[in-house]
Amino acid sequence: MIDKKFLEGLGVADEETVNKIIAEYGADIKTEKDKTAEIQKSLDEANKTIQSFKDMDIDGIKKSADEWKSKAEQAEKEREAFEHRTKLTQYVKGLKLKDDIYEAHVTKLLEDKGIKFEGDKLIGGDDVVQTFRKDHEDAFIPDSGERVSGATSGNVPKTMNAVEQAFYAKNPQLAPKI
Repeated sequence: MIDKKFLEGLGVADEETVNKIIAEYGADIKTEKDKTAEIQKSLDEANKTIQSFKDMDIDGIKKSADEWKSKAEQAEKEREAFEHRTKLTQYVKGLKLKDDIYEAHVTKLLEDKGIKFEGDKLIGGDDVVQTFRKDHEDAFIPDSGERVSGATSGNVPKTMNAVEQAFYAKNPQLAPKI
């Protein structure tokens, strides 16, 4: 260590020079101690980080990541199934079937065939519906002017089906006035 005694032993006797050398030496020592302390602090932090990595349960993290991936895939499948059911329901409602029983039956037919949508188009659905329409014409609401139920508006119906004609033939007092 450089001190007054050491410098006097080297032949430096001037008091002012000795004080300057000692001050400069002290400043250099302080700078080096500060650098050493900073390096030690960085080393301690690095060791803590390394230890935290060593303490990590890598297998557990991988398992957790796999579980989340499976959950995300399952959620996507459920979303797609919901979207398919919604589109299928809208498609079947658009067929203008007479009641919910027919709608459920046609929906089941389409589901059993495994028919899928391509955009908004049900690929192969028309074939299933045409076959069903041939076998069950009465399941659909007629597209013509034919009425499905009696008039409630007080207006005279333009056409009557055979059942209505028979009813009014037996109950002429209930027949609409023309």
